[in-house]
Amino acid sequence: MLKIIKYFALAAAAAAALAVCYGYWYVQDRIVPFPEGQQELVLKVHKGDTTRVIVREMQSEGLDVHPDISALAFKLLDADKNIHVGRYLIPKGWTLNEIIAHLKSGKVIMSKITFIEGTETKKIVDKVNSDTNLEQSTEPVTMENVMKVVGAPENTHPEGQFAPDTFVFAAGTPVNSILKQAYNEQQKRLKKVWNSRDPSIAVKNPYELLILASIIEKETGHPEDRNLVSSVFNNRLKKNMLLQTDPTVIYGTKDYQGKILRSHLTADHPYNTYIHPGLPPTPIANPSLASLEAAAHPADTKYLYFVAKGEGKSYFSQTLREHNAAVQKYLRSKGK
Repeated sequence: MLKIIKYFALAAAAAAALAVCYGYWYVQDRIVPFPEGQQELVLKVHKGDTTRVIVREMQSEGLDVHPDISALAFKLLDADKNIHVGRYLIPKGWTLNEIIAHLKSGKVIMSKITFIEGTETKKIVDKVNSDTNLEQSTEPVTMENVMKVVGAPENTHPEGQFAPDTFVFAAGTPVNSILKQAYNEQQKRLKKVWNSRDPSIAVKNPYELLILASIIEKETGHPEDRNLVSSVFNNRLKKNMLLQTDPTVIYGTKDYQGKILRSHLTADHPYNTYIHPGLPPTPIANPSLASLEAAAHPADTKYLYFVAKGEGKSYFSQTLREHNAAVQKYLRSKGK
């Protein structure tokens, strides 16, 4: 009887040793088979994913891994609680140990998104919604809910509230996170610029500064003209003159086709600064930091007019007579 017990004990020990050896080989030396014809794949790790969920994700991507052995390997390699959220590029030819070490390293795929100066918020929302490197929310972001998404005060208009900039992020970052970064950055910039403003400017509060900056952004084709353009609008506001700026008219025109018509200039809507005095009710785009600063620090001039003269630059005038002459020279002589 003792011989039988000893035999079974030895057999069990041998089996255990074989299992350990197999497990070691499976994790340390075995090259994980890839889907046929594929040289690399992207593995997604979401917030709250357990080891089992990650292993199932590996299998769903076509990796030939055993669920129990793989889950145990994560635990033995102290990686069951140390996996960073994101997307990981996994090349063909790695062992399970190398894959787990890569996930544990946190070397996620990085990506970036750029919001161009003067972009309207609708285009920013569309851009984040179509970016495949961002994790889309179950409820799509729209112009109607975007300010709620970023935590803005109730009834905040979305235009102008997002900082034009390039945002670097780990692939798989939620859409809402990028929007919140852009929103918070714009509020930070606006606050800083407002606090350092020229006290003699015509605008009365940070929101008016944001509106004016958005107009400057759309009216400026050359960086050196920003403060001069700002001085024109600042001088006009102080004299209670109409701003008469095309970009506000365009913003308020539905189905704008790319050319300002006389009918656009006479249409009665809140953004038509040819017939309504003062600033429009909201920004008309998302202004850059440079335009915010220009709005807060206009050049000290008596200019009341400007006209594009080519290459993105403008010609500035103090009188209507001088301005009309400039229009004749720079626009009408070119058939515009």
